[in-house]
Amino acid sequence: MKSFAAILLIGVILRIDTIDAKLPPSIHVCKRNDPDLNKCIVESVNALRPLLATGKISDDFSIPPLEPLALSTVNMDRGSEFKATFSELLVSGPSKFQVDNLKVNIDKLTFDFNIYLPKLSFRGKYDLKIRLLLLNIAGVGDLKGVLENSRARVKLYCERYDRDGQQYMRVKRLAVKIQIEKGQFDMKDLFNGDPVLSQVGNQFINDNSRLFLDELTPGLERSLSETFKNTANEILQLATLDDMFPAA
Repeated sequence: MKSFAAILLIGVILRIDTIDAKLPPSIHVCKRNDPDLNKCIVESVNALRPLLATGKISDDFSIPPLEPLALSTVNMDRGSEFKATFSELLVSGPSKFQVDNLKVNIDKLTFDFNIYLPKLSFRGKYDLKIRLLLLNIAGVGDLKGVLENSRARVKLYCERYDRDGQQYMRVKRLAVKIQIEKGQFDMKDLFNGDPVLSQVGNQFINDNSRLFLDELTPGLERSLSETFKNTANEILQLATLDDMFPAA
């Protein structure tokens, strides 16, 4: 389930960069020579939160809303003992994100920051076959749940490149480390829809939610880092480096 948090935690920041060179007045552009650049970027991002919920940045500019946030299919495979697919996901609560401890190095093009999400409610579809402790759990059906106090440390390592006589930026590597304090899950139709076994399976997962979340983490961090590296580069090609961080 950390996939939900990971996508949100990274996606919130990446969505800010979808804006092209003609920025609406509601977005404060931070100059690269600002002596307090880190603070400027954090304040700019946090000020946008109410607008990101609806996606309406200005009368002439909009992006997909954060409330609810629609997510694509997430696949996880850790061998025969852990296979899962989550799809048709809708998540409520991402617009409450908080960004802090941002460290930017414009010369080296590195971005290092924390994201915190107090509460995420989600629903969608699942298809899983896992072994948790000594219990084999399998099923296909509807999914809903809640994640509380989700945190991530995100690091982006970028590089410059030239295109059409102008300088752009792209991500070479994206690393993410995720922590979720608490999770509650409700998976319908576990064990081929047997109501008694399905209840037992959900209870077992929730009683061992820390273990369940920890089992998901390594593969999710790897797959999400690659996924969002590609997404970030699609976005970053829309604006030059000077558009995003003007020199003066």
